[in-house]
Amino acid sequence: MHRIQRQLHTDHSHLLRLLECFSHEIDCYDFDSQRSADLDIILSALDYIQTYPDKWHHPAEDIIFNRLLKKNVKESSLIEQLQDEHQEIISATEKVQELFNNVAEDCIVSADELLTQSRNYVKLQKRHLEKEIEHVYPLMNSMFSENEWREIEKEIRMQNDPLFTTPSKKEYDQLYRYIVALEKSKQN
Repeated sequence: MHRIQRQLHTDHSHLLRLLECFSHEIDCYDFDSQRSADLDIILSALDYIQTYPDKWHHPAEDIIFNRLLKKNVKESSLIEQLQDEHQEIISATEKVQELFNNVAEDCIVSADELLTQSRNYVKLQKRHLEKEIEHVYPLMNSMFSENEWREIEKEIRMQNDPLFTTPSKKEYDQLYRYIVALEKSKQN
């Protein structure tokens, strides 16, 4: 597996971990929740998604997807759909972040709207990841030669994940510790 491909796979597993954390926190807005949401964690998670997946991961995939489309693979319509979803996800991230920014600024936002928008957002992200992993990522192994990967490397600059790289960037330290602690608590 090429290092770019390996990084994209790793990004998916990291994003799934983050989405579990995000879901855990948004569940606090459910009317029968016994916990209060940690708004800093929610905002940090959304900031991370805008900083890394939306600005590096999806554009890197789009470069690879465009190369797959040039090969006229039978999955072309799905690849085009996934590229459209990249834009949909970016827009959805902005909308959910705006809702939580309003909460942080003490504006009135209904819990029902927060839950509905956030849960739909998580579903959109997870469905998108599943389609990529199941249908498109396997194509990368079979469709690209080493020479083609070298060409792709010229277009894609590798980036360190600011949350899951050790050490994480300072602004994501709390979020990283929260994810790890939540995962440990679910194992016990």
